Amino acid sequence: MLDIFKSELQRFRLWAGAAGILNLVVLAFLSRMVDMAQQPTFVYQAFGAAYAVAGAAFGLYQMGSYRKPNQWLNLLHRPLHRLQIAGALTAAVSLLLLLAVALPIVLVAVYQDTLTARVVDARHWLLPLAAWLIAVSGYLAGAYAMIGNRRYSFAAFLLPNLFMYAQASGIAMLGVQCVVGVFLAVLVAIAFKPDPSLLSRNPAAVLAVALPVQVGAYFLIWMLGFGMELLWTASGTHPLNMPTPPKGGTIEADRAEGKDLMLLGIRNSRDPEAALWREQIALSDVVTRYPLRMLPHLGDMTNPQPMEFVDGERNVDWVFSHDRLRFVGHGNLDRRARGELGVGVGQAAFPDATMPFAASYLYNARAIYQYDDAEGRVFERIRVPQGEVMASPPQPAGDNLLALSDRAAYFYPGREATNGLDLLQPLLRVPMPAAVGKLSRMDVVELLDGYLVSYTYTWGVWSGELQQPFQQVLRVDGAGHVREVARRALALDLPSVYTDRNTWLSPAIRVICLGAQDLFAAKTPLRAAPEPMPAPILWLAGACCLLSLLGAVWLTGRQSHSPRGRWGWVLLCGVVGLPALISLWIMLPRRECLPVDAQPVAA
Repeated sequence: MLDIFKSELQRFRLWAGAAGILNLVVLAFLSRMVDMAQQPTFVYQAFGAAYAVAGAAFGLYQMGSYRKPNQWLNLLHRPLHRLQIAGALTAAVSLLLLLAVALPIVLVAVYQDTLTARVVDARHWLLPLAAWLIAVSGYLAGAYAMIGNRRYSFAAFLLPNLFMYAQASGIAMLGVQCVVGVFLAVLVAIAFKPDPSLLSRNPAAVLAVALPVQVGAYFLIWMLGFGMELLWTASGTHPLNMPTPPKGGTIEADRAEGKDLMLLGIRNSRDPEAALWREQIALSDVVTRYPLRMLPHLGDMTNPQPMEFVDGERNVDWVFSHDRLRFVGHGNLDRRARGELGVGVGQAAFPDATMPFAASYLYNARAIYQYDDAEGRVFERIRVPQGEVMASPPQPAGDNLLALSDRAAYFYPGREATNGLDLLQPLLRVPMPAAVGKLSRMDVVELLDGYLVSYTYTWGVWSGELQQPFQQVLRVDGAGHVREVARRALALDLPSVYTDRNTWLSPAIRVICLGAQDLFAAKTPLRAAPEPMPAPILWLAGACCLLSLLGAVWLTGRQSHSPRGRWGWVLLCGVVGLPALISLWIMLPRRECLPVDAQPVAA
């Protein structure tokens, strides 16, 4: 085993060294231009995708060179267990990927931490490990795709895609990467045998191999739905491409201007002041606010956006440090350290990860801060009530400021916000009628005495997470009294059979995908749980499962199965649905039948 390990290291040492040098040169060049530790999320995703592709190419080439019949038999016919041989091959490449991917990142981090005034927190030292795990996952997926059955082994490339959609962050994200890597290693161990095309007789191994195939079939059928959209677009009947969207639908509500949406909301209102409101809406400016979808958290390896702002008068760049819970400054010209910046005169630590959102304003999940250029200090201006989190930083709404939490909208005095640096107290509180995770927009118009507030809930309609979109209009008077003046249900512009296809195709696969997406993730108030499916969609899902079960009964009768294996597949197809039936058809060939000899025919 050790000899195989050493031979693989010697075989690929030059390629790994060249890849490591190229990685180091690229990172060093970019680090001279920008702060690599403060880049937005998509930059990290681009590097992660590059590492995954490089690892996959490594796995395809290595196992492809051994997969030739003569070399494969020569590799396995040794006085070693097949798993020891597989372990030696994969361990050698994993070590080479560690040197080619993780080591250059460590060297760049050491350079920034020791030779520059840039911020390097403990979370940044997790990036080399994360990059290595991504590269190893890509390598294992490529290795399994090459040594497994070619009809379905390439479905393993779907597993590393989970990193793009996982909601975990920080160390929890490393846990997700480890789970994916272990699962891919199990698939390689199952396929690493003298005849990889044969399916294992172990039921657990069969389920492990079938899972990525079923998920791949599920997404393939789901993607075919976009073909329907292309047909709608070509025929000019797609609601998104129509000159005028359907009346009373979600697309109309999302596209409408603030005034138009307000007028649509109170069109059928019987309130005696409705006519006056229509006139005031036509003459006033309507303010539209959109809620945040994510918040920065302590320990995140990536940033939603660069967590820094610039003091132009002093030429100081302030960068938030997760370890110190303060902003760390360095000069824009000389790049020397300029100390730390906390909250208030006492330079207190921030309670959570804080980032800028506008000129001289900062925010985190708990409060809003303002940086005063004259004094060079940060002052707390708005504090979110206990038990709530920030959903949208404050912005002007008439003469006042409007901010959103996950439970309500708050109006703050604009004059005090402009003329002072004290902590602001809310003038009005307008509760939300539903979860903020389904809120797509909020429109506000200032009246003579109070506000008219419109909440529009359409977020999640296209993914089937929201089944009953609506718009609600509230009247808030100067004393803070809130009353509902109008509410209307919004129509679904596309058939629910299309938008909910991710459920009726396979409820079990949908549950697995949602569970994998939320694996090790902390609960966030800015996300809302999917709403229950309507009864017709559930009946359709049941019909698909029944059809899959009957199809499995017919298909397994034409394949080679043991009695227990056959009815296990039938049960699996009945529970999972159409993706399981497709995996059964792909993974197991039909039973071969010997030709019947022709009988002599009498003259």
